[in-house]
Amino acid sequence: MPTNQSIARLRISLFGGFRIEEERLGQICLSGKRGPAIIAYLARCPGMVAPREKLADLLWSDSDSDHSRNSLRQALSLLRRDFRRAGVDFIQAQHDMIGLKANAVDVDVEDFEAGLIARSPQELEMALAVYSGPFLDGFYLDSNSFDDWAASERERLLNRAIESFEKLARLVDVDAGLALADRLLVIEPTREASYRLKIELLMACGRRDQAMRTYEVCSNVLKREFGVGVSPETRALRHSIGSPVNTASNSGYLQSTNGGPAGQHQGCPSISVADFVNLTGERGDDYFAKGLVQDIATALTEVADYVVLSALHPLEKNVLGNKPKSPGVIEARYVLGGSIQKSGDDLRVNVQLVDASGGHNVWAQKFDGHSENALAFQDRIAQAVVLAVTLELQLTNWKVRDKSPPGTSEVRRFVNEALMKYFEMTRDSLLTAIELAGKALTIAPDNARAKRTLSVAITMALAFGALPSKREHVERALHLAEAAVRAVPDDEIARVIFSFALEADGRIDEAIIECRHAISLNPSYPSARGDIAELYALRGQVSEALHEAGEAIRLGTHDVIDFWRHHSMVVALFAGGKDRRALEVARKVVRTKPGFVRGALYWAAAAAAIGNSEEASRAMHHCLSQLPHLNLGNVCPGFVPRYVKDHHHSRFLEMLSRAGLPSSQGELLS
Repeated sequence: MPTNQSIARLRISLFGGFRIEEERLGQICLSGKRGPAIIAYLARCPGMVAPREKLADLLWSDSDSDHSRNSLRQALSLLRRDFRRAGVDFIQAQHDMIGLKANAVDVDVEDFEAGLIARSPQELEMALAVYSGPFLDGFYLDSNSFDDWAASERERLLNRAIESFEKLARLVDVDAGLALADRLLVIEPTREASYRLKIELLMACGRRDQAMRTYEVCSNVLKREFGVGVSPETRALRHSIGSPVNTASNSGYLQSTNGGPAGQHQGCPSISVADFVNLTGERGDDYFAKGLVQDIATALTEVADYVVLSALHPLEKNVLGNKPKSPGVIEARYVLGGSIQKSGDDLRVNVQLVDASGGHNVWAQKFDGHSENALAFQDRIAQAVVLAVTLELQLTNWKVRDKSPPGTSEVRRFVNEALMKYFEMTRDSLLTAIELAGKALTIAPDNARAKRTLSVAITMALAFGALPSKREHVERALHLAEAAVRAVPDDEIARVIFSFALEADGRIDEAIIECRHAISLNPSYPSARGDIAELYALRGQVSEALHEAGEAIRLGTHDVIDFWRHHSMVVALFAGGKDRRALEVARKVVRTKPGFVRGALYWAAAAAAIGNSEEASRAMHHCLSQLPHLNLGNVCPGFVPRYVKDHHHSRFLEMLSRAGLPSSQGELLS
């Protein structure tokens, strides 16, 4: 039997399933599922170590602390036995920490993520070759905490792979790019952006007939799967198929950018961070200006939702009024620039975000600080800029202009931080959002933006179970939202938030009125469409609900709350008795947002409705592991809004009962 000294390295493969190999011995077989789960989780932890308590809770989420710790000891003993039989030893324990010998372990996911920062197409291609399938594909432990963690990692890594495949497709030659576009469509057959990519590539090499057929396939898939038409971007692309195409210039364009004219990157906007102008003229302040640019560019890059260009390209110079752009350069959709001024120890920084396609300001803000705290001032500005830009571009994507006064810089900072935590959409992040919005309101009690932010954070916290369903919370959310609407009556954001609070209070008809008002103010606002879809569904207007949900999904295009719009579609499909389709979409909702228990309850109900008792039971276990107090007496109304029609409501409760939702808290405890 080989000794530890003869062993070189352990290779852990998590893409496409689970596999563990030693380079000389080959594959190592592990007993059961808990051992592989321990290895998989440790392989993704910083330093490949984790506390015993964390592992126990993760793998035995339905057991108490003593039982889970004892189960962990047994699983580790079995895992060590399997390793000893193979003549290796890669598990180490110290005090309350369990880990792998990180210096002797290679993990395919680490290689994949490290390779995505590649500078050349060849390096990026090598990194993507590692992605052999979804993370831990087909590996389920029947522990909600572990399965939710794996699902979250699976979705995150899938999104990174899709973005990188698309990036590579635009860097390689057209034929190789088409092969990559086809692979993207195998990975995600309903992704409209992948069809657009393929159409663009086909047009670039003059294959217009194939481009038209690809457009028709895209249109048919979206109609069949979601009941919606293609987006305006895809329609515009279809109209250009018959136009003369300059193949040479198009090919160069595809290899130099990630999107359409003026840097409209597919899926993520491009931002160029220009040099900040030193208005004081003192040479020492140049270093502050350069450092500020670097801090902002770095902070934006970490968000991963943007393509960040830190050099000032000719296009940006044209926007800023210096000279026209030159052909063949990477064009940014947005330009972030500004200036610094100094008076004694006082510093003022002005920052503006410009839309390069139209030359108009999207957002601007000034920051005041002191030169003796220059580094801390730089950090504060960089963080504030990332928050503001992220939120402003989200509104721009939604074609929404925020009409509520922002307030002072400190109020803006707290509100922006609250909104960023809100959009994370977890129970913990929503409670943090409430705290931050509350601080903003303490500073400015009359600020409408702070009021509506606190209102929506409270209502969403109720929807996620972060706050108990108490009358005081509902009334506070209603009071704040109504005050925000009174302050700025033409603010569609405030109208939607008020509608959301009314829904939480069971006032469906009034909520619909507010949503309709918001849509009349801005027909392109996806949140208004998505919310009214759920309201129509609750009222039993299934066809209207499905239409609005489809419009919301089309307008929202994979933003952070896309799962909510799909949930609205589920509520409508279930009301219409379309249970199999409801189950398919509900699975997508839960995969995207495992902590959204409302969505998981519809997953359980839809599974029960088609007679899939095993999946219904698993879905209900998922719900109760997160919110164990739920039962048939408090779930609806209470946690989930009630269908208006009694037969819809009764059927929903009946299916939840079949899935295993207890009739009372006492039944659950027994």
